[in-house]
Amino acid sequence: MKFQQVMAFFLTGATALSISTTALAADLPDNVDTTVSATQTADEQENNLYTRNDKDLTDAEFEQKYELPENSWFTPAVRYVIENNIMLPAGHIDGKEYFPWFNPAENRYAVANAIYNSAKLIDPELTASYAGMAIKEAPDYNQIYESDRPGMTFCFESGIMTGDSQHYLRPYDSISRQEFAAVLQRYITLLQKAGKITVSTDTSVNTAFTDASSIAPWAKDAVAFCQTNKLMNGDNHGAFNPKGQIKSVELAQVLYNLSQQIK
Repeated sequence: MKFQQVMAFFLTGATALSISTTALAADLPDNVDTTVSATQTADEQENNLYTRNDKDLTDAEFEQKYELPENSWFTPAVRYVIENNIMLPAGHIDGKEYFPWFNPAENRYAVANAIYNSAKLIDPELTASYAGMAIKEAPDYNQIYESDRPGMTFCFESGIMTGDSQHYLRPYDSISRQEFAAVLQRYITLLQKAGKITVSTDTSVNTAFTDASSIAPWAKDAVAFCQTNKLMNGDNHGAFNPKGQIKSVELAQVLYNLSQQIK
């Protein structure tokens, strides 16, 4: 019986139950405890996490459900991407879903898919006009799993992802932080043209990073753009780490930061 049906049963049958409880108890042996415990075992409480809506969970319960460290700085961002189906749990540990906060990197497909889902959430019309024809010209198009094609198609045909100099999309390669900054700048430009966001175009601040000289010339404007608009920052040592790989929690945090600026 579903929870709603159970509740309806109790609400509509409350009078009958109050009348029959004494009679029912009288038919039981004297040594039977007819009281119902108000507490749950630890196992029952844990199992309950997997049947409740994520939006009804406290942060602590959400962290427990998705195997996140307690009081994580990225918990609000992970909640945002999971609750809005922008990013999904990566798999299971001992039969339980988890979010890959410890993964070393996200690949290009995962970034494309998250951006695609983010755009659909902001406005479905943003993703509706890409037919998937131009992407078929990419030399490695047939290497893209069919289920992975919507995100790659949207990002390629909208100009958010352009592939390498030989037009290979490399969907399952990792993506560096400076590459992601360039992708993010193009995505936000698309949102800005659609009137969904207002951003600063100042690209003069990345000299503040201790490793600014390591940022590729083609990525400098994009990195500065992302920093100016509070979408990407450096680490605790003031470094941007441009060649480091973008991680799941960083991707989640960026899309969460972006959501705070959408009109």
